Amino acid sequence: MLKYDTIKSTDDEFLMRTYTRMPALFVQGSGCSLWDNRGNEYLDLLAGIAVCQLGHCHPAVVAAITRQAQQLIHTSNLLLTAPQAQLAKRLCEISGMDRVFLCGCGATANECAIKIAKKHGNSKRPDGDYQIITLNRSFHGRSLGALSATGQLKYQRPFKPIVPGFVHVEANNLEELREAFSHSTAAILLEPIMGEGGILELTEDYLREAQRLCQEHNALLMFDEVQCGMGRSGKWFTYQHYGIKPDVLVLAKALGGGVPIGATLACGRAAEILEPGDHGSTFGGSPLACATALAVIDTIEHQDLLEHVTHIGNLLATGLAAMGLTVTGKGLMIGAALDKPIAKDLVKKCFEKKLIINATDDYTLRFVPPLIVTEDQIVHALGILAEAMSVPAPMIPRSGVRAKALVKPLHDVLSIDDLSTAQIEEVIDLAVYSKQRRRIAPSVINPVENRTVAMVFEKQSLRTRVSFETAIVELGGHPVYLGKGDIAMGARDSVADVAQNLSRWCNLIVARLYWQKHLVELAEEANVPVINALTEWEHPCQALADMQTIQENFGQDKVKIAYIGDGNNVARSLAKLATRIGYPVTICGPENFRLEPMEGLTQTTDIEEGLDGAQVVYTDVWVSMGDEHEQEHRLKVFEPYQVNGRLMSIAEKDAIFLHCLPARRGFEVTTEVIDGPQSKVVDQAENRLHAQKALIQKILGL
Repeated sequence: MLKYDTIKSTDDEFLMRTYTRMPALFVQGSGCSLWDNRGNEYLDLLAGIAVCQLGHCHPAVVAAITRQAQQLIHTSNLLLTAPQAQLAKRLCEISGMDRVFLCGCGATANECAIKIAKKHGNSKRPDGDYQIITLNRSFHGRSLGALSATGQLKYQRPFKPIVPGFVHVEANNLEELREAFSHSTAAILLEPIMGEGGILELTEDYLREAQRLCQEHNALLMFDEVQCGMGRSGKWFTYQHYGIKPDVLVLAKALGGGVPIGATLACGRAAEILEPGDHGSTFGGSPLACATALAVIDTIEHQDLLEHVTHIGNLLATGLAAMGLTVTGKGLMIGAALDKPIAKDLVKKCFEKKLIINATDDYTLRFVPPLIVTEDQIVHALGILAEAMSVPAPMIPRSGVRAKALVKPLHDVLSIDDLSTAQIEEVIDLAVYSKQRRRIAPSVINPVENRTVAMVFEKQSLRTRVSFETAIVELGGHPVYLGKGDIAMGARDSVADVAQNLSRWCNLIVARLYWQKHLVELAEEANVPVINALTEWEHPCQALADMQTIQENFGQDKVKIAYIGDGNNVARSLAKLATRIGYPVTICGPENFRLEPMEGLTQTTDIEEGLDGAQVVYTDVWVSMGDEHEQEHRLKVFEPYQVNGRLMSIAEKDAIFLHCLPARRGFEVTTEVIDGPQSKVVDQAENRLHAQKALIQKILGL
């Protein structure tokens, strides 16, 4: 076991003495928790100083690092790599900016911004208008240019002379701000929420006046959101709270979720200032860092963490205020001002009680926890702080609201009826996203976190097995395939015994059974979620994939769907789903093979009527799932409903053809149709992977 004394002495001997460390040796982290070498668990509300936005070792971050490290780690910026371009695009999408320069940290990102400002100023007049306004108490980094921008003498004094050209003014002082601007002003660099300066939020009036003055003096408005950006304020970027858009935006810290990366974003004229040779970074924009940053962005977005930040931030601020502290900041970037210079002492006392917080000065406590922090963790932290302050713990009403990242909104999905309309739309949206991300690998969402999924298959299926196994593996889980001979459910073992044992071993059961009643019994007896991978009654996963395919071809238009042939399990699930969200559906087949009535569903024996106006033509095998004893009769009565060129000509010219597969060419469909240009069956089969992946993620997602 690693020993604290041994590592501490090595640290003291070989590292430059630039840090004062807390007295513990940390060896492991997960979520909002850190563990020292003695096994003590600490609640971390500092998050590596606003870096570990998703907490420690989040599965999406770990997966992105692991996968990208196996593919490509570094090339230099002389060569083109996909993650860098993809990250730049995503950053521009969420920020509204035009171009990105990627570097290694916040200081180097600020250096890039300063160079943009200097070159802009020097281009204004031959003499050069290169002054940059920054704020007293600001902090922009420790490299020499960023240090010169920083408005704190304690950091600058040992390294004078600093870089000239910086003018420092008081935050939120409008008159002083106006006086500082002149024709010599190239830019103003502001932190919308000042971090090291004591979690001081700039007012909207101040930010708007800075914007106006920049426009008046042909100067650049530059925001340093190294600490307050990437969701920490409750929006992607703090300036978005006010509808103010800077010319230059500086990011780092949380962007990489723990992996070093910085970014300087610019729009309009500022995006075109730097030219080849003006700037560079050896390690900037490495595939490893960019893939990880993509994972951070994707996870924040798909787990609705911005909304969660606002809720939890309000809870934290309310609790601190109830303890008599003056609260500043926004979202989960919170400062608590004390009336005595005891902040650093409180940090030590809290650390002894296994709570990690920080002090920006003697009077201000800083709270920048991971965005995934829960209500319970906030209440626990407030209790520790109250004890350290010798005041009563605040009584905080908890709503029970948790981030999407921390809830399981779905359980059993045995039928389309188990999904609300909103959940159907969420699953399809997530499936579409999954498909897009998979095509621009590396995939970065990995929410199943090495959990095990039992695949109980009474009936074999190539597509269902491979698509589910692939989905589970790509989500970070382990599929265990159990065929009919492995389980013999109802013969060697009862359904109840199978369910109860699998519940102890596995986290999810995917079942492909002959009879819906057995699936229902399995779900009733199991203590883990169950997904219907097909029964004689329904095929919900197929219906989700079908709708994804339809929307890929027709967008959100509510096109008519004509299902030709047997009103079977596939038809039932598709009809339920499609009519629920407003699509007209017609079942066209023999009268004795219809579905139960449902709103929005038309059923007819007339082929012309069924196909009139249809833009989706769908069929399935005529003999399946226990109907084999009726094969001769079924082949005879369904023969007029074979989907061939003549039937497709009755539908709309842009109609697509779908089939659940496997297809029996020459029976329910001709080769010319299923292999023809209107056929989307391969896309449809691919979408099974993404629909199932989305469904698993909604059930087991972190």
